[in-house]
Amino acid sequence: MTKKNTIAKIGFTSMGILLAIIFIVGAQVPKAHAALINELDFGSRGSEVTQLQEFLATNPMIYPAGIVSGNFGPLTRSAVAQFQLAYDLPQVGRVGPMTRAKINEIMSSGFGLDTSAPNMDNKSMQIGRNDATINWTTNELAQGQVYYDLSPIRSDEASGHTRQETSYVSGTSVPNNAGVRTAQSVVISGLQPNTPYYYFTRAIDNSKNVNVTLSKMFRTNQ
Repeated sequence: MTKKNTIAKIGFTSMGILLAIIFIVGAQVPKAHAALINELDFGSRGSEVTQLQEFLATNPMIYPAGIVSGNFGPLTRSAVAQFQLAYDLPQVGRVGPMTRAKINEIMSSGFGLDTSAPNMDNKSMQIGRNDATINWTTNELAQGQVYYDLSPIRSDEASGHTRQETSYVSGTSVPNNAGVRTAQSVVISGLQPNTPYYYFTRAIDNSKNVNVTLSKMFRTNQ
């Protein structure tokens, strides 16, 4: 084989590998969803119903059947009601103005139909005389928040999955980086020595799913 033919063969092979990589990467890009324009109800048909079903099917917890037929039947109605339950909307089983607005908001966010709160694991604490550092990790990107007080923390949130990002929490909020990450390390400073404090941690993911821990107590060193 001549040098010229060898170079041509290498170039052809490289091009084939490049095209294969582009194909694989392209196949992994989530399908974009266009905004819904019309209200949809039981018996509706057409491309927007297809769009709705494709969107709902991205989360098996919302639409376990995952059927994309373009026909708004009982399975789609059940999936819409489940979506409404997850997002604190009236469970009417049809896509009215409120549900359509929420669906379009989620579609435009690019984070997908995520209804699972982030897990909070590997919790640890380092306690000093005038400060304390609280550490934890999450299974997805999330914003960490910490509140502390001399009295037990009060909140109108139940522990676990909630979507009330701005609900009331007593105590002092610790300034923290607003960015999202999977490893949190929050420092509470300006504490009094040998004093008991209560604290509360919260993690909020990009879809505004919230996980909280119940109020706990620590004592600073002498």
